[in-house]
Amino acid sequence: MQAHDLLLDEARRALRSRRIPLRKVLQTIQSNFARSIDPRARRVRPSDPYGVIVNTDHITNHSAATPRNFSLNDKESARFLRIVSDAQLINRHYQLFLWLNGELQTFLPHQIMISAWGDLAKWDLELDIVSALPGARTAELAHNCINSFLRNAHTQWLAGRGVPLMTKATESVAALGTRTGPLHDALRQMRTMLVHCVPDERSRQDSLYIVLSSGPLAKGYGSEQFAHLVQSLFLQIDSAFRRVASLPLASGATSHGDWLDLSVREQEILDLICHGKTNLEIAGALEISPFTVKNHVQRIFRKIGVTNRTQAATKYSQALRDLTKFIEDSRTLR
Repeated sequence: MQAHDLLLDEARRALRSRRIPLRKVLQTIQSNFARSIDPRARRVRPSDPYGVIVNTDHITNHSAATPRNFSLNDKESARFLRIVSDAQLINRHYQLFLWLNGELQTFLPHQIMISAWGDLAKWDLELDIVSALPGARTAELAHNCINSFLRNAHTQWLAGRGVPLMTKATESVAALGTRTGPLHDALRQMRTMLVHCVPDERSRQDSLYIVLSSGPLAKGYGSEQFAHLVQSLFLQIDSAFRRVASLPLASGATSHGDWLDLSVREQEILDLICHGKTNLEIAGALEISPFTVKNHVQRIFRKIGVTNRTQAATKYSQALRDLTKFIEDSRTLR
């Protein structure tokens, strides 16, 4: 059992017995998490393999030291413990999506999270993207290269002495040049960027995480408080990503089968399809023409990668079952 699992078990026992205040339990967990990823306690390869000199005047560096006056209130402490607990249940990509877009957004509000892992020294990496924005999908990497963006972000992190680094996304986005595409368009909407690398000296499968937001990331926290909180969050983010299989890259723009790309109207129609409704019945229920329904159905099939109504209903029902099970497991753990 890993160290953070032991900490969780201890925290749950303490909470059930009511012997230790919730805030005290969470402060202990935060402190241990932060120390476990303190760059001063882990060997980070500091050399830049690309020989790029970066102007770091605009980059904010944070100390890994814990601010003396930093603490979470009872509500924040309860939320943080739920985030930690739910992270241990993740084993599917959709569960990861729900987790990253759930309560974690309170501490780390973002629209896009990019995970790159492999041998960073040789730049031999695999990629995964988690986002609710249209076009910001792992499948888009098959025909939208963001290698220059990743290299620039990683170089800035190296210049920041290997701690979570928050900066403007402008420089890294500019490295995309004039390339166009849904993924590039989504990246150009981002204004703030948080970059961190979690090294793995045993397997050499280092992980680089890039968190992007169209607004501020450290909302409601001072720079030192946010830096300490982020240390704890990245440990959970890394643990969750490592338990989820990567998504395959698609060979075409319409073959990635991601129903998160469906519009609200398309999700309504897909739900009615799952209930066995015909196009004519759907048209009557939604007060639109059967021809419009037919066009929607064809787009739905292309987006989620199916060829008929039975496959669409099966895939959608499975996604709902996964969601229900994930929520039930989360409630049971709490």
